[in-house]
Amino acid sequence: MRGAIATALRSGGVVVVGLLLLLVSGCLALAGPPMGAPAGMPTGAPISTGAPDPLVDETADVLYFWGDDCHTCHELRPFVEELGLKHPDLRFEFVEIYRNTTKMTRYYTMNRALNITPRGVPEAVVDGKAFFGEDGVRGGLPGAIRAMDVR
Repeated sequence: MRGAIATALRSGGVVVVGLLLLLVSGCLALAGPPMGAPAGMPTGAPISTGAPDPLVDETADVLYFWGDDCHTCHELRPFVEELGLKHPDLRFEFVEIYRNTTKMTRYYTMNRALNITPRGVPEAVVDGKAFFGEDGVRGGLPGAIRAMDVR
């Protein structure tokens, strides 16, 4: 690469060099944060500092993480809402993570606190267990809620 830049400069190709630099910096900017982590989210730092974390100390019994542009999330939401109607003693919370970095950070923090690798939305979390995707939520969430009712 160094040889190509030197050759371009010698032949008066400053414009070419500038375009090359723009192309490389543009590709790096598009790469963004590591996949699976929002911008600014530490990927290797421990989340426990000993102090209560408001993103982890949840009051909801069931969390449903979803994304505004996620078709499956929209299709699955009425199913989760119906579970909420069947179990009025439980508090359901719907958390849209695509449009709010604080809520996205909450999503990653919650999964890390549960020692779960996030797999994307839709995700339902109940009683320390996470259910991913349509099959996971439909297949696992009702049983996990019933288990909570038994206690």
